[in-house]
Amino acid sequence: MQMTWHHTTLSAGTAAAWQNNGTGPTVVFHHATALGPRCYFPFLSELGEAYQLKALAMRPLWQDAPPLDHQREWDLFADDLIEWIEATQDAPVLAIGHSIGAATTAMAAVKRPDLFKGLVLIEPSGVTRRIRLLLKLIPYRMRQTNGPAAEVLNGPTQWLSLETAFADYRASKAYRRFDDATLRGLIDALTVPTETGLQLEYPRNWEAHLYATPPCILPTLKRLAVPTEVIIGKPSLFMDPSIARSLRDTRPDMVFQTLPDNGHLLPLEAPQPVAAAARAALARLTS
Repeated sequence: MQMTWHHTTLSAGTAAAWQNNGTGPTVVFHHATALGPRCYFPFLSELGEAYQLKALAMRPLWQDAPPLDHQREWDLFADDLIEWIEATQDAPVLAIGHSIGAATTAMAAVKRPDLFKGLVLIEPSGVTRRIRLLLKLIPYRMRQTNGPAAEVLNGPTQWLSLETAFADYRASKAYRRFDDATLRGLIDALTVPTETGLQLEYPRNWEAHLYATPPCILPTLKRLAVPTEVIIGKPSLFMDPSIARSLRDTRPDMVFQTLPDNGHLLPLEAPQPVAAAARAALARLTS
């Protein structure tokens, strides 16, 4: 499947969307933190030419995006998604999101349900109300120097070769379920070439900021008026099991699919079964 970049001028800069040449219903895809659209090529390819796929890059990957505003949190990406859909689409769209991409797609659908006709949310990220309240008590600078944000800021951003980058990623627990070929493909999509090797495409300061400012996502998910299906993997730090349980209890109209062999990065580590689950969800949402 061939995909090409398309650019749209928005109020904050030039948005970039990676699109195929499918002829079916339009499906907008919203990616996770630190993982641009190119990282999802195996997953998107499995969805096939039955859909017009439009994978919108979030503003940290725009060439002319404004500097990071520490006062804005994840909802900024929901606003960008709304503005981009208004600028490029003539009818309500189907949407798939992963992690923060799922959370911000849900935020956009709550704000503007008229722009969406169905959602597939893969591991929608966020925290519980208790964690959110605790984080608000911690000064922002301290949130940047502890936990996931600190790990991000202290991590490498450049490597001499794909193999040296592979050694770093292979040592990380987050990627233990990736086979070698899949992990090498992911690293290639995460990086851009430099004169001395390669470097991460996604800015570390944005990644750390997003880890330091997670929303309490459950109220947003409960308020969705758009038909929605949810795909989840193993319990993880990025989606507390209590969130899924509460959403199941309060929204029995939502269909849940659980893939217990896969972690939070499931569309990247297991693109075929996750794409199959997403195709089934899209078929139900369009029936």
